[in-house]
Amino acid sequence: MAAVDVVALTKARSMLIILLATCNQTLLALEAADNVLDTDMTEDLRRMIARSETELAALNEKLRP
Repeated sequence: MAAVDVVALTKARSMLIILLATCNQTLLALEAADNVLDTDMTEDLRRMIARSETELAALNEKLRP
């Protein structure tokens, strides 16, 4: 794998980690508020977290030596 590919994949991985942390914290806040108006957003966040975790696993696999 070229050095540029590793750098790009590492940057993408780092951004996904930040996205996951942000989504998880937002989900915790929404669940704590227990606002029925936020149910759509809560479900959207859960789907985004699941997709991001899948993508993160794929990136981790690509970065394995």
